[in-house]
Amino acid sequence: MATTPSTSPAARPRQYRRILTSILHRKFVHASAVSLIVCYVVAFFIGVKSSFFWSWFPLGACGFRTLLLSISCLAIFILRVGQMHVGARTTSSAFSATRQALFSFSTLQTFGWYLASAWWFSEVYMWSSSESAELNWVKPGRPHERAKLNERPIYLHCFYALLAITQSILHIYFDWDKIHIPVSKRSATSASQSTHELEPLPVRIRKAVPQVLYDAVIRSLATAVVGPFIYMLFLRRIAWSWVLSFAKLFWNFPRSAADPPGLIPPLHILLLLRAATSGVLLVTLWQVSNLLFSTFLGQAPLKKGQPLTNESKDPNGSLINGLKAKRDVVQTFAFWELCLIGQQFPERRKAIFADIDRNGGSAWTQILGASTNVIKGITARINEHQNPTALPPTDSSIASGKTSDSSNMNGQPTTIHTLPRLTSPPKEDNIFLASSKPTTRPEKFESAFGSVAKSYGQSPDWTPAARNQARNILNRATTAVLSPEQKKRISASAQELKLLTNSSSSSSTSGRPRTHPLIHQFLSSLVGLPFRQSYARRLRIIILGTPYASLSPIIDAVESLTRLLIASMAEDQFGKVQADIATVVRLFTETVMTLESFTGAGEGGLNVHWTDVDFPPADAGMEIQKKARRVEEVEMIKEALRGGLAELLEAFKLYLDDVGIRGKELRMAREAAGLV
Repeated sequence: MATTPSTSPAARPRQYRRILTSILHRKFVHASAVSLIVCYVVAFFIGVKSSFFWSWFPLGACGFRTLLLSISCLAIFILRVGQMHVGARTTSSAFSATRQALFSFSTLQTFGWYLASAWWFSEVYMWSSSESAELNWVKPGRPHERAKLNERPIYLHCFYALLAITQSILHIYFDWDKIHIPVSKRSATSASQSTHELEPLPVRIRKAVPQVLYDAVIRSLATAVVGPFIYMLFLRRIAWSWVLSFAKLFWNFPRSAADPPGLIPPLHILLLLRAATSGVLLVTLWQVSNLLFSTFLGQAPLKKGQPLTNESKDPNGSLINGLKAKRDVVQTFAFWELCLIGQQFPERRKAIFADIDRNGGSAWTQILGASTNVIKGITARINEHQNPTALPPTDSSIASGKTSDSSNMNGQPTTIHTLPRLTSPPKEDNIFLASSKPTTRPEKFESAFGSVAKSYGQSPDWTPAARNQARNILNRATTAVLSPEQKKRISASAQELKLLTNSSSSSSTSGRPRTHPLIHQFLSSLVGLPFRQSYARRLRIIILGTPYASLSPIIDAVESLTRLLIASMAEDQFGKVQADIATVVRLFTETVMTLESFTGAGEGGLNVHWTDVDFPPADAGMEIQKKARRVEEVEMIKEALRGGLAELLEAFKLYLDDVGIRGKELRMAREAAGLV
């Protein structure tokens, strides 16, 4: 028998964020430990093979190189921790995403950490190389010769920097800061109830290793081909001057060493091969670090097979705290845990139903409120898009309103300071009496020119007659000068110009709006691709939110309410949950109908932006239009709502009339669930 958790009214439950941080820290340590294996393999390859035993023995130089190389992986882990988020980035266009990335501090961090990791790897690699590699910064020369700057390590550092820049751009473009949580469609015939199908860790890592090696080889080879040209044209003199400024602190160089020797750098083919092979190892470290971080931290919120909050003194309070969290990572894992509780842990479900004496309402009431807010967010964002709110009042009007209110509250008259008056105030005398003779200078001026000024406002409008006369003259002139073919050509050009400048065709509900052929050709090209605002992108912003999509919390909220309501038939001792069955059914029904209307081609649906040249035109068939309006993430939400609604109607079909679902509401619910 489940017991109600005994919590003191003054005691606050442990924050879910702290519980999640603890388990994520443990997974971070596990990922770092596994990365040491890859660092050990890389340390073996870059080491000197003079002795076979010491080339691989972990307690020798190979082990020390492994620890040094782990710092390069640690830099990527620190980057991922600082910029970790759940859900894909939602933007209206590729240009908008690029603009946000260029002016964000996270982009600067990404480039900085990758460059730092590349620099550290280059130092470890040069230290581990043999004397025959000639990777010393300075060539001492013979006793009678001056020291010379060695260009080989300079090129290697520039090559690794180019790899870091390439990796940073790919990191930002593919949004590798995201922790991927797969959301699976669960049909009524599927055996598994899980909404997040995750393969075991060894299987996921083993499947990803071939792709990691392939990406490392391709990026390193591509950089090795392009790198010498970029180095020779843009980086050589800058890198040479930087290295020379530091080398002068310890060595004496002739004045001729101020510039690199020759126009073409002395890059031997063996040096290029060395750069390419070592670049493969560096990119492998980066790719493995990203893979391990995403894999370990993307696991289910379980500890030893039990929910994370089980070890808390107040499990329900900590879980509710996570459901109400503002940060997307905390809220996503909290709803994931709630979904697992509803599917797999009956003891925790009973504890939730029995926890009726709690500050802020019972545990079920607060869980219902948090889940409802997530689901209602869809309808709220749709309503906000269809009926945008007015601009807030300006600061000056707010300040003046506060001043007047405060003065009225004090019982003192309000003094309003305005600009100086430029004209005389309106007369308050009898306007039917004859005006007196002017005496002052302003009155004399008004008397002299007032009648003339009033006559312009009282005269009839002359513009219609003048406009008609000008049109008749223009028509007679064009008839006398232009031939019928020329007039038709000019009329067509005018229509194209009107189509080019018409603002009413900015969007269309039924299909792709018409645009000027030149604009259509530009948007269809690769140059215009970043400026397209596709239907799918705009729909994701409205339905899933911004800046990151909240798909996982929405699916988990729907699944959690469905599982908990169905389980309450046998596990709710006090019968408190059944009072909210009608509320959840109405919520699911309203959300499904709103989504169907908004994603449809009829009135109230999301319009098609004029830049979306890939969308079918208005004269295309209805099936093509419907297929173009299907967005995978939105369809998953629809299926989850329909499936949950159908299960609720089936489970409570004998009690729907008792809980208040009857007549029109029942018919609409069955239609929304697809049961009719």
